[in-house]
Amino acid sequence: MLGYCSNSPIRCDNARTLKVLNQVDGSCPKCGLFLLPAPQLSKNLHVDERVLSLSLATIMLILLVSVYVFYKTLR
Repeated sequence: MLGYCSNSPIRCDNARTLKVLNQVDGSCPKCGLFLLPAPQLSKNLHVDERVLSLSLATIMLILLVSVYVFYKTLR
């Protein structure tokens, strides 16, 4: 996740400097609190999100068709 540390500037150096962090788990590496999303997101993130949504929809459709065919062959 790309964002800013949500901790108090008094408690964390990353929050004090408003450093933009890119962490996989979405938490600050110094204090461990979650990150607030940064307003400037890259264009690749939107493409990745669309690909993920499309693949999830495809998997769900295949699952539904498989269950339908399975129950149709039982009769």
